[in-house]
Amino acid sequence: MGNKNWWAMVVVTLMVALACSTTGSPSAAPPSGAPATAAPPPALPATGQFAELDQALDGTTMKGKTVSIQTQWIGGEGANFAAAVADFAKATGITIQVDSIGSSHETVLRTRIEGGSPPDLAMLAQPTAVLAYGADNRLVDVATFMTGSFAADHAATVGLITDAGGHVWGVPYKADVKSTVWYPIKSFAKHGYTVPATWADLLALSDKIVADGKGNPWCMGMEAGTATGWQATDWIEEVMLRTQTPEKYNQWISGELPFNSPEVKAAFDEVGKIFFGTNYVLGGSTAIVATPQTEPFDGAFPEGGSDDWDNHTPKCWMHKIPTWYGPDFFPDVRAGGPGTVTKYEIGTDIGIFYLPPINDAQGPAALGSADTLMVLADRPEVRAVAQFLSTPQGIQRWIEQGSAISANNKTPAAWYESFYKLDVASKIVNGASYLGFDASDLMPPAVGAGAFWTQSVEWIRANGTNTDAVLQAIDAAWPAE
Repeated sequence: MGNKNWWAMVVVTLMVALACSTTGSPSAAPPSGAPATAAPPPALPATGQFAELDQALDGTTMKGKTVSIQTQWIGGEGANFAAAVADFAKATGITIQVDSIGSSHETVLRTRIEGGSPPDLAMLAQPTAVLAYGADNRLVDVATFMTGSFAADHAATVGLITDAGGHVWGVPYKADVKSTVWYPIKSFAKHGYTVPATWADLLALSDKIVADGKGNPWCMGMEAGTATGWQATDWIEEVMLRTQTPEKYNQWISGELPFNSPEVKAAFDEVGKIFFGTNYVLGGSTAIVATPQTEPFDGAFPEGGSDDWDNHTPKCWMHKIPTWYGPDFFPDVRAGGPGTVTKYEIGTDIGIFYLPPINDAQGPAALGSADTLMVLADRPEVRAVAQFLSTPQGIQRWIEQGSAISANNKTPAAWYESFYKLDVASKIVNGASYLGFDASDLMPPAVGAGAFWTQSVEWIRANGTNTDAVLQAIDAAWPAE
């Protein structure tokens, strides 16, 4: 397979502001609630950055205007994003209409765009899809109104959504660390289990949980409508990062290294040890693809919504999911609805550990991703909202919930302090030998968010018996040069 230069893939490194924002370690695991020092309200940027933003902040020029934005954030995440824009909406008089669409966000967005009725703004996690919309003249080039230090403030990720002609097709908004495994701290301690330091330790721990008759080691659920399967691609990417050089990883993204290569097949085989290990996954392969992605970790918590960890043995113990998962999708938060504060403390009841390395010589690599704000309409009020969301204050209220990492590298370090989850993410980033961006998000949409997702589901349904056919099918989806 030749090099797919049409996609102009870049060498991918995720360097988020969090990487250098926190130093040291809390003396004890801090709670997941409010920060020690509340940020002074309202969460609004200083004037003088952008023309339209300054006009909006006068409180009268754009009062009564409406801006629509479609996002993939529901539940607690949706509530956090709503909080992130609330101060701005109140100060400017702009009504921000948020369409929160969960499992089929990408499909609904594409239908709206291709049908000629797009939202004014939209969030998207796949940089190549952003570039494709830009190439199809569906987006506004934000370089036309994002002036000053915008590019420097987003230096880590803005290149992923910039084409060869210098057009910038979006605003980097939120970053996530994906190389994280959630687990019940108190249950681990009660049963004498320790956090694994190596991949071999991880497999040994899984075997021990099975042998002890203590349920299933892994919680998995990937049902997400038309996005079902993205979690499986994360697993493959994690193994590729841990077994291949950065150069090989990027060759895989660009198509120079095909899916049916020995390197990629070996990654599928390694992931298969966990997906298809005897009694490894709660509910087996059927549950993996049928359980909604917001629910698989429920088996780790005490039943009936209690917090009686002393008399609780988890049904499943470990859940590999990015940092955004908790507490927004903990069972008590889902049951209570947006705004519910979990009774479980992250760092005390529920913890996070780094998905360990496989190859000692390779070092501790890590996987990350980022969400991009696309601008689909060019009106002053739309520009103003996009400009606001490009600033640290555009995500400040979400950060204050301990559940977001800004893609703007001017975000104050103090905003991240005292949050266990963000502290763990910081240590993963700082300790990584290198950081790879989500490969499926950088592959052509027909591959990364298409065949890679769907064929991974077919692979799981077949318990890994069809690996060769799956890899060939993904390769066949690659667009012609």
